[in-house]
Amino acid sequence: MLALGLIGVVESFWAVVGLIVVWGLVFATSMPIRQTYLNGLIPSRQRATILSFDSLMDSSGGVWAQPVLGRAADVWGYGPSYLMGAGISALALPFLVLSRREKAAADTLEVSDVQPSPVTAEETELPSPPAPR
Repeated sequence: MLALGLIGVVESFWAVVGLIVVWGLVFATSMPIRQTYLNGLIPSRQRATILSFDSLMDSSGGVWAQPVLGRAADVWGYGPSYLMGAGISALALPFLVLSRREKAAADTLEVSDVQPSPVTAEETELPSPPAPR
């Protein structure tokens, strides 16, 4: 969301390219993170239904948002269109806050009790090169 807003106001081409890369990486990681978070919140009997509904809402958002943002880019330019996209993304923040208030198990970090196996010296040594003839 921050990267989208910055894309709308920054005028340096290379800075915008960098911001688009950052936004793309963040966007690419959001789906698996969101699905993992939802998996931790939802009982297994309802999980498939809720995840399907989440995917449906994600896809249907593009049905109305992409034409609206495209028209905004035609009328006002790309900068305001990116700012509108950041504003639309910001509409999700109240729902994130409400979700965090639930203090669900998905919001906690658990450290595994499993200890890594010790590595022996033989496993870390590189093989000796062959002796010259």
